Amino acid sequence: MLSLHYLRAANSKFMLMVKNAYSPRLCFRQFTSGLSVNELNLSMSDLPFRSYEYEDLIEFPEKVDVLICGGGLSGLCLAYHLSAIGKHKILLLERNRLSKCATMLSTGLLLANQTWRSHGMLDLVHFADDFYNYLSKQQDIAGYSEWSRMLVASTEATALQLKRILSIAKASNFNGRFLSPEELKKLDKECQIGETKAINIESEAALLLDDVRVNQYASAHVLASMINRTGVDIVENCAVRFVKMDNQCRVVGAETDYGFVECDAFVDAAGAFSGGFFGHDVDPAIKQFPLHPLFYNSVVLEAEGIYTFPSTVVHDVDLNVYVSHSGRYLICGGFDKHAFKLDNEDSLLLYGAEGSQLPEQWDFFVHVLEKLAKRFPALLNLPVARQFVIGEAFTPDGLPVVGALPSVPNYYCLTGMNGLVTTMAPGLSKVLAQRICGIEPELDVDKFDVCRFILLHCNKHYISQRATEVAGSVFSNFNPLYEWSSVRRLRLSPLHEELKEAGGVFGEVMGFEQVLYFSKGDVPWMKCGESFPLGKPEWFDHVAVEYRACREKVAIMEMSYLSKFEVKGQDYGVIYFLQKMCSANVDQPIGSAIFTGIQNYKGGYVADCTLNRFGQYEFFMTAAPDQQTRLRIWMQRHLTAEDQTSIHDVTSKYTTLCILGPASRMLMQELTDEPLSSFASFSCRVRRSVIYSNAQITLMDLFLLFQKINIGCVSGIRAVSVTHCGELGWTLHCPNEFAQYIFEQLRTYGQSYDVQLAGNYAFNSLRIEKFYVRWGVDIDWMTTPNECGRSFRVDFNKDFIGKDALLEEMQMCPRRLFVQLLFLGHDMRRDPWPFGNEPIYRNGDFCGFTTSTAYAFTIGCQVSLGYININGMRTADEAADYVLDKYAVYEIEIAGKRYQVQLNLHSPDLPMVSSEHPFHYRPTQ
Repeated sequence: MLSLHYLRAANSKFMLMVKNAYSPRLCFRQFTSGLSVNELNLSMSDLPFRSYEYEDLIEFPEKVDVLICGGGLSGLCLAYHLSAIGKHKILLLERNRLSKCATMLSTGLLLANQTWRSHGMLDLVHFADDFYNYLSKQQDIAGYSEWSRMLVASTEATALQLKRILSIAKASNFNGRFLSPEELKKLDKECQIGETKAINIESEAALLLDDVRVNQYASAHVLASMINRTGVDIVENCAVRFVKMDNQCRVVGAETDYGFVECDAFVDAAGAFSGGFFGHDVDPAIKQFPLHPLFYNSVVLEAEGIYTFPSTVVHDVDLNVYVSHSGRYLICGGFDKHAFKLDNEDSLLLYGAEGSQLPEQWDFFVHVLEKLAKRFPALLNLPVARQFVIGEAFTPDGLPVVGALPSVPNYYCLTGMNGLVTTMAPGLSKVLAQRICGIEPELDVDKFDVCRFILLHCNKHYISQRATEVAGSVFSNFNPLYEWSSVRRLRLSPLHEELKEAGGVFGEVMGFEQVLYFSKGDVPWMKCGESFPLGKPEWFDHVAVEYRACREKVAIMEMSYLSKFEVKGQDYGVIYFLQKMCSANVDQPIGSAIFTGIQNYKGGYVADCTLNRFGQYEFFMTAAPDQQTRLRIWMQRHLTAEDQTSIHDVTSKYTTLCILGPASRMLMQELTDEPLSSFASFSCRVRRSVIYSNAQITLMDLFLLFQKINIGCVSGIRAVSVTHCGELGWTLHCPNEFAQYIFEQLRTYGQSYDVQLAGNYAFNSLRIEKFYVRWGVDIDWMTTPNECGRSFRVDFNKDFIGKDALLEEMQMCPRRLFVQLLFLGHDMRRDPWPFGNEPIYRNGDFCGFTTSTAYAFTIGCQVSLGYININGMRTADEAADYVLDKYAVYEIEIAGKRYQVQLNLHSPDLPMVSSEHPFHYRPTQ
């Protein structure tokens, strides 16, 4: 048996062989022993498990309620939750053996660096912890044990991020601490690997987090035993060949190795095999999945007698490599974008074949091996027991996909776990089980909805290129400013080149190139892989110039990435439909633009949008960019034949320009014959005050003005007097063929007003300073208007989806309140910056998280938006008194340091006097 040192030395010969076009695999396969996946699993559980054969069934079912394809943790957890909710006829099919490919090679720990990206993901970690703890009490062999994860940082930026992680961990009931210099010395001395590189105490940091370790293989079989006793049929070695659909694009059943099975719901939980169950005659737009299978390597080393970091996985965050021990073995691996590969579809089939493993691929382990050698050089002298090739499905954004496919309402998916199946499967499977049964989910998993993607993300060439970058980032340091670098320049507005020449620095949203800010210096136009800022970002001064233009002069923002829809009808049916969908009163005069929420059945936000009425039965709707599929599908699934309504996605049809600032009206008036003085910046008509549960609520009709205007030689441009950030101005929706002309006219006539171009960073500062929410960041599926202070936009005098839930909530008290927090005493040059998801403290006690943050240039400080938990309050007045208690001290913790903040429940008044023009205006609130 040879060592990693030998293999590393052989790599120089391997590089020569590549040049000579020889195959490298044959050189390395002979170096490995025959240790199997299940042998490694059994070394931790020490007990065999039963099989579930076709012959064990009394009769193979011909019809079931739910057919689950996939016998891994995801499918088994789903079957468990479905059987717990009610009596369903459930059939679970596995093409191989249950959880055959599940090993402890992925460490089996619940926490990963990506789980810190939101407190919603941490809720899933807590749920998984409770779930596996419960399983371990059912049978001791479930492989649940207390472990630790040690995160090592070798750069200042990563060390700062580890401090941020610890702040979030403590607020989320996870235990952790940084090791002291003395502990680091002692730990290094006790480590008996030998020549392990000592942690540099002066320049490096080590964060030790409490975690649990789960044996996936054992847990899967415990689950199988439990659900089988409840009546769930399980059949191994039975593949689903294809699903059959009716003319309504619904799954009616599936052809399997043992015959056709009818089903009311089909669930694709097949992991790397997901999405391959549609026939060749199915429209490609239906059968495409936003995920791609990749294979990566882990090496098992013989390490009997070596005592290394007991019950701890050591993860070097900067090098992105890890070492974990399991019995007499050490498991080593890493996540480098060069270490992931899928040769072809034949490799995928071979990976799933009984008794087969893909050939060892040492050529794709070279990058990881070199990094392991830097941190753990003595590993190179240990004998290699086996190299495992592990398959996993990755998505375009690194998050799982859950829910019904947009085009097939009863084809559900529970896949794309991106290496986090142990953590994600228990909670996400419960959510999907509730949705299948028509129950509103209890956990916040809106970010995982499969409908967040568009067809672009399902393109085979797109996802194959993006997946390698995603895979390499799953366990790397989470950076909220990171922009993907792969497959860019796909969706470009007609103005892209002009914006680029003007110094635009672009990020990416839904495939669109979105301007973040404009730079005057030598800065690459495409933002990607930005290192985490330690203090004031390098783009701060550029954004300050753009912000001042929006507040004091006039600025132009390109916002074509917004989702846009035309909703039309033949008669009043379209009004009935939109009144049912929207919580605001949409039956306003032609030319009105209404801010409205679209609520789910629990009152949460499906979307927050602007609805413009441009005809008797014609509406134009704009929403957040990631609503392009989600919102359309939600509305279409609630359409009835009586509504006589059509919904068209016109996102790619229009270029959207936002003209904002105190001089915007004067600039626009030079370009159009329409009298813009009739455009109110915001119209609000108080209708009545009503009493709900002893609380007086003022209800209003909120609408802006919307009409078609001429700009220069172009007619029929849709203009609405809203900027989405509270400043005076207009949003123009221009047909693409006119966009360049209109943009040139705006810049030409705008020279006399010193017009500036502005990007998304400036927009963010404006909206947060004005207390404006953003869907998907500040409000989401679980947020109600009562919680975020938007109930004044809701018309309770009509029926709409979610009305009953909101009225019921009003009779009690919201569980949290949305607030604005102004930093006091924060040094923007030296102190770490807030970027959202920071814990909030009230009188020293944790009370909530921030959602978004920006520097407020007018106020002159950092400003965060967030939620204060008020569980236990009886009335809204009591909650407001509690939150606004003048003796309460609020703080936000960033990287271990707390900063006092001032709390607001309402947007501040920020009147501005233009230095160029002698008139005053007060921004919207």
